[in-house]
Amino acid sequence: MSLTEDRLRRIVASIWSTQLGLDLQDCDVQVLEERLAEDSAVCGVNLSGEFNGLLVQRCSTALSMVAAAAAFAASGPDLGATDVRDTVSEIAHMTAGNIKSLLPGTAAASLPQPLDDTATAGETVAEVGFTLDGEPLIVTVLRTSSGG
Repeated sequence: MSLTEDRLRRIVASIWSTQLGLDLQDCDVQVLEERLAEDSAVCGVNLSGEFNGLLVQRCSTALSMVAAAAAFAASGPDLGATDVRDTVSEIAHMTAGNIKSLLPGTAAASLPQPLDDTATAGETVAEVGFTLDGEPLIVTVLRTSSGG
């Protein structure tokens, strides 16, 4: 098997649905880029092994709050910044864990880490976009020259 946009799309949608009870709608990545430029939570998971790369998950701050509320069965005022960061990180880590078997050879996934847009250079292998109540999510898998 290999990683394709269709497979990545199914993995991401399944994780958000089964883990958070949230149903994402497909959306063109180009439509979402501008909306994420100003207000986003960016998390990355390094992939290493025969395939060296980086899984990058970018979503709006509002969507990260919705995800955390679903994960912790809590409302916005009851959530702390750590809850939100942990939720976004865990979802990115689950996604990376699910795509490892679709990468060549054996692959290891690092712990998730916050990223800025300058840390996301590489060749795009697969990229998918979604919305939830109009809030954007983009997940990208990049091939890098070294372990991410």
